[in-house]
Amino acid sequence: MTKKFFIFIVCVLAVAAGFAAHVAAQGRHGRYGHHEGWMLHRMTKELNLTDAQQTQIKSILQAEKTKIQPLRQQLRQNQQAENASVTASFDETQSRAFASKQAQIMTDLIVEKQRTKSEIYAVLTPDQRAKAQQLMQARQHRRQQHMQKTSPQQTQTVR
Repeated sequence: MTKKFFIFIVCVLAVAAGFAAHVAAQGRHGRYGHHEGWMLHRMTKELNLTDAQQTQIKSILQAEKTKIQPLRQQLRQNQQAENASVTASFDETQSRAFASKQAQIMTDLIVEKQRTKSEIYAVLTPDQRAKAQQLMQARQHRRQQHMQKTSPQQTQTVR
């Protein structure tokens, strides 16, 4: 595995973790309803999955859901506890404790997501893996372009 590919995967995981935190904080299952159904449908369409692959991936995604659900709940509870503890006086020790706990939960989420991706990749053929990598790279490129368009450096305040 090349260093560039590893960095790309880390970036994808960071974005996925941010999305997972957002979803967990909102208490929703994603914009399209149940995330795994949407993801499986998209993968089937883009990668031309066989029925057997769809069944295997569906099983992997369901197992992931049961592993990640408690982590999402912990994330949500920690966020609620942090919000409930806001006072007029700042307590750096308490803030660092909340941040540390959130970081540990996010780390656990990222590890579970990476495990799931690895299990899914094991189901794919070499051609499907290559196509999946191309799709992820294209998505990352679109995100980078979007971020450049909306970066604070390019927005100017009119006075």
